Amino acid sequence: MRVDEHSLTDQVSSTATRTAESQRIQVDTAGTSGVAAAAAGDRVDLSGLTGRISQTMQALASQSAQRVGQLQKDYRAGRYQPDTQRIASVMARS
Repeated sequence: MRVDEHSLTDQVSSTATRTAESQRIQVDTAGTSGVAAAAAGDRVDLSGLTGRISQTMQALASQSAQRVGQLQKDYRAGRYQPDTQRIASVMARS
C-alpha cells in the first residue's frame, strides 16, 4: 500500500474542518432550551467514562498482583492446595 502525502494532508484538513464544525454546532445549540435543545445538542462525554475504566483496570491489576503474591507465598511454604476437581472440570469444558 502506498501513502500519498497529498491525500494524507487532505484527510487531516477534512477532519479538522469537521471537528471545528462540530464544536460550532455545540456552541450554537447551547443557548436553546427544552426538548429541542436536548435533541439538537446530543453529545457523548467519554472522558468521565474512560477515567472510571482506567481506575477499575488499575484496581483489578493491583488485586491480581496481590493474589499472585499470596499464591507464591503459599506455594513456597508448601500450603498451596489446588482444587483438583475444579481444575478438571474447567479443563473438561475447554
